[in-house]
Amino acid sequence: MFDDSLSTVNIIDDTKPLKAVISNTENNGSYVAYHINVQRGFNVDNSWTVTHRYSDFAELNSQISSWGVELPFPGKKIFGNMNRAFVEDRKKGLQTYLDVLLQNLALAETLIVKKFLDPKNYDDSFNEEALRQTSMLLRTEPHWNMVEPLKDIGARIKKGFFLVNCETEVVGKQILTWSEIGPYYSFSAKEMTSITKLLTTIQHPYITPMTMAAFNQNGAHVSRPFHVNGSLRDYLCGAKVKGSYIKKYLSKRRTLNEQEMATAGRHILEALVFLQDRGLPYGQLHTGNVMVDTTSNGNFYKISDIENFLLGLPSRYRNLHVMHGKIKTTLDADVYNFGVLLFEAATGTELQTPTTDMIPATVPGPVRTILEGIITSIPLKDGLPTLDELIADIFFTPTSSATHVQPVLKLSTKHKQAISIANSLYETTLSNDHKSLNTVRRQANVAQKTEKRKRSKKLGRENSVNSTKNNSVSMPTGSDRSSASTPKASSVPPAPPAPPPPVPVPAASAGPPPPAGGGSGNTALLSSICSFSSNKLKKVETNDRSAPKL
Repeated sequence: MFDDSLSTVNIIDDTKPLKAVISNTENNGSYVAYHINVQRGFNVDNSWTVTHRYSDFAELNSQISSWGVELPFPGKKIFGNMNRAFVEDRKKGLQTYLDVLLQNLALAETLIVKKFLDPKNYDDSFNEEALRQTSMLLRTEPHWNMVEPLKDIGARIKKGFFLVNCETEVVGKQILTWSEIGPYYSFSAKEMTSITKLLTTIQHPYITPMTMAAFNQNGAHVSRPFHVNGSLRDYLCGAKVKGSYIKKYLSKRRTLNEQEMATAGRHILEALVFLQDRGLPYGQLHTGNVMVDTTSNGNFYKISDIENFLLGLPSRYRNLHVMHGKIKTTLDADVYNFGVLLFEAATGTELQTPTTDMIPATVPGPVRTILEGIITSIPLKDGLPTLDELIADIFFTPTSSATHVQPVLKLSTKHKQAISIANSLYETTLSNDHKSLNTVRRQANVAQKTEKRKRSKKLGRENSVNSTKNNSVSMPTGSDRSSASTPKASSVPPAPPAPPPPVPVPAASAGPPPPAGGGSGNTALLSSICSFSSNKLKKVETNDRSAPKL
């Protein structure tokens, strides 16, 4: 059931990929405009056109270059930049630039890229709104003070981060977040207000506790302890918590050793199984949502942001879930996300495609076996494992880390029912997206086959014409051969038949014929033939009696 106050709001799923194609160019006299067709997700109807000039592309690339990222960007040209051939070459270069840019998940989800391709729905007002909402909250909480805003430390565009502390409670520094309601939100305001209050009562050794939670019709605030080591992604990148997300996460990452992966995997799986058993969906797992808490007993890995599902926020990997095909529930999403996290921890690289069969040889054998059952093409046929099957794997043997936190999560029957309905609605949208993608793929296959047949027929006709031309030149047909031996009839009347040859008159000095087989005689005969001339013959008048008598 959807709250009436929110049902008319068009909230965008920021995780849906953008596809950009430069359709044409326009010479405006002093500059060339590039018209870009942009599509969100797989629905061709969800598209629009934006126009940019080369200087806009250059400004975007300059910002990206400042992060230490170099992309294939076509260079400037002072003279001749309006030439038609040059504009066409530049158009191809800019298209390649967009393709490479949007294939990089970290770059494609940044605000400057979203603003460039979708200026209507993205601007700088998100940070301003987060600051306004947080200021309003702190006015009602006089014991809480803002230390500083933490701008752009997280990947979500519509999520604000603030460092705060509390004067009356010994809780230390806290990270206070403001999250806007997402596109898959499905609670009434009353239900969400009640559920939000329960979030602060959740206790588990491997779930980051929430010290404060407040909800209004636009979103929710949640505060958590500030971890000096930050998230698992911060830990892998060797980055400071307060650093800009895009700068710190584009750096080269380290990997966890085998024991660290076993410990982190065990902690995360215990937390996921706990939420599953209590009836609270998660679906938000990635290395940025796992906090690393260093203690005298070693590192504890704690999942975070469990309120995201309740607020209707999509998983970071939702697009991969749609393309995968076997991910139909939030539990499937937890298993798949766990595999993606383990792959990143083992290789230092975040997975960019739904599956991969290219697991580096440096990955330890036990980890490789687990990954093969989750993120390769094998699960496309055999299906994904369950959380219970994963946690029972000998690789994730329980660690000896001591903890005194007793797991607690109590949901009333009414809360469980509302959450179950929300989960069913989310899984329905996931199923609908699967169907839409399959339809697009079928249509693309039909179009590809049709185009292939057209090309084949065209090529066949061209080959037939070329073959006919070649045969007419190099190998004449039967009629051509007969005409070659028999002259073709001409429109010009034939010449009269030549008169019969004159009777030869023997010369006076002619001697007897040479003896047969004589060599000198043959030579004389050949010489006589070669020197023969009709002019030397005596003219003789003939009487032609060949005509019929009447």
